[in-house]
Amino acid sequence: MYEFEPDHLTKMGDAILWTTILAAVHQDGVIELEERAEAIKQTHIRTFSTEDYFKPIYADVDKRFERDFDAYSSSLPEDYEEKEAFIKERLEESMGILNDLGPVFSALFSENLKTLYNRVFNAGSSVFQIFAFPLLSAHLEKASQK
Repeated sequence: MYEFEPDHLTKMGDAILWTTILAAVHQDGVIELEERAEAIKQTHIRTFSTEDYFKPIYADVDKRFERDFDAYSSSLPEDYEEKEAFIKERLEESMGILNDLGPVFSALFSENLKTLYNRVFNAGSSVFQIFAFPLLSAHLEKASQK
């Protein structure tokens, strides 16, 4: 079993929270119910389905995820640009703890957050939008270049 200092767990949990909040607000500045639900679901699923060295982090944040997601979200500024800047600043503060854990762990954790971000970001998208739209866009771009 992997063990982390309580402060490390808190900071990495906050990084998970801020990552999901950033993903939810990124496109339109609004956290949709589907995005919130996907953030909760993905975090919970990862308590047992992620790599063993991440499980303690997800298990710890899972206990507080819904409460803190709502609390952190309610602290966001109204303005879209300010909102994103605020979230990115909080995310940077949280990720600062990774310096203590080494470059390999930092890279792995960052990659894990990236996949989490994508899951939440695409929560409101239909299967068509996720898979077909990029293909359609590429086809339209090629057609416009002729």
